[in-house]
Amino acid sequence: MSLDLDDLWRAHRRYLLDLAFRMLGNIGDAEDIVQEAFTRLLRVDGDEIDDVRGWLVVVVSRLCLDQLRSARVRREVGVEVELADDEVDPADRVTLDDSVRLALHLVLERLTAAERTVFVLHDVFQYPFEEVATIVGRSPTSCCQLASRARR
Repeated sequence: MSLDLDDLWRAHRRYLLDLAFRMLGNIGDAEDIVQEAFTRLLRVDGDEIDDVRGWLVVVVSRLCLDQLRSARVRREVGVEVELADDEVDPADRVTLDDSVRLALHLVLERLTAAERTVFVLHDVFQYPFEEVATIVGRSPTSCCQLASRARR
């Protein structure tokens, strides 16, 4: 099977970018990860891949895990945010959405790389724990525990 990279890019890029962004919290890093995943896809034989989207999800997830575990990321200082207690005018909805997104990012930053990955894949993207387990290299029971800790 020959892989048509243009079609695959159009079909899966947004989904993978969303996954990487939710894991990393940085759109630039997420774009780099997705591009690296597609670069790796070029290096494999298309006949060896049964589910291209699944393969790309695994590669993106593992690249994000590697980046989250890297010393460079651990040394970076987190951004502090203050959310106002005032009522929000409906015209400020975009600002509120950005504040909520940033607050969620700050919460996700406090999770370990494994907790964040399991939480995003299972709770956000609705992957079953069995699939998440194969992606992160842990047992389904361990992934269930990681997700539970992440929710708390």
